[in-house]
Amino acid sequence: MMTEIGIGMLGAGFIGQMHSLTFGSVGASKQEPRLSGKLLTLADTNLALAEEVQKRYGWERISADWHAAVDSPAVEIFINSGPNDAHAEPSIAAAALGKHLFSEKPLARTADEAFSIWRAAEASGVRHMCAYIHRFIPALQLARRMIAGGEIGRIRHFRSNFLIDMQHPDRSLSWRYSTSRAGGGATGDLGSHHIDQARFLVGEVRRVHAMLKTWSRDAAARITDVNDDWFVAGAELDNDVTAAFEASRVSEGHPLTGRIEVDGTLGTLRWEMSRVSELHLTERRKGQRTISVVAPEHPYSDFWLPVGIQGSFAIGWRDGFFHQARHMLAAVALGEAVGPIGATFEDGYRVAEIVDAIRRSAEKGSGEEVKFRTVVA
Repeated sequence: MMTEIGIGMLGAGFIGQMHSLTFGSVGASKQEPRLSGKLLTLADTNLALAEEVQKRYGWERISADWHAAVDSPAVEIFINSGPNDAHAEPSIAAAALGKHLFSEKPLARTADEAFSIWRAAEASGVRHMCAYIHRFIPALQLARRMIAGGEIGRIRHFRSNFLIDMQHPDRSLSWRYSTSRAGGGATGDLGSHHIDQARFLVGEVRRVHAMLKTWSRDAAARITDVNDDWFVAGAELDNDVTAAFEASRVSEGHPLTGRIEVDGTLGTLRWEMSRVSELHLTERRKGQRTISVVAPEHPYSDFWLPVGIQGSFAIGWRDGFFHQARHMLAAVALGEAVGPIGATFEDGYRVAEIVDAIRRSAEKGSGEEVKFRTVVA
């Protein structure tokens, strides 16, 4: 028997289409009990795009007004896939109506705004999840297990690169390049993914020292507050761990490069976006071996199909979105916890606080302590 959970969503763009696909069809997985999203209302100011997405994925209705995706009593989960400047108001309004919340990352443009969203979600008592998708990649969940189990010893260092070419051929700039609409550029849009992974795999970020750079200019002269194209930051984490983060959206030779490494006293773990289902382990004085994360004992190995005599097959990036959707649906329908595997809005807020500290550090040219606030019940 299938349990359907009513979904309302803001945003019909790339990531909204991914959530339409995954929340709407994850019920076909092998996971029990069977859970699926019921795609009720999709809101986007671009009604032509919304209509296209409606036809492809089966949304019952569309609207140009986000209130339509929130107000219906049949909507149990509100998915916010809108631009960053449309995260706070709709999500806070949905929380006030008792809707469970699933928001794209970054949670907000600034730490102050992210804190207000987290506080509203906590006050309403709803489930809340911030879509840091790397947490649902099986290889990175396995890395977390191995690190926690001491397999690479005491952790000393985390390093990552997120390099991509997001430049439009006509040199126009999207909302992602505007500080007032997006907040940080490479910092908030790209770096936030790996900052969250450092927290997920190793520990909390406590102090940062950063540089950032902006080269982009809007050929149409519409966006005058262009945010950062590139940043690099050194960081101090809990337990005397250090970290190095780098992200760029103007790396012409990188269609999409993502690398994460964790060094311990006994070895190093490495993961790369181009080989999503592989984890590389280099042990001290033993050389490197590659773990294909598809065995029966690995995370999500039997999510879709039986694993065994017919083989174990590599997964793709989209699979992580299905894992994430099932996790959110289970939190609402079965009362399962969002964290520590999924990122809550507290995690989303904390990443925003780290991003703000990185931007302040770069502006001042000095180190910056990361200070976190708490929501008072």
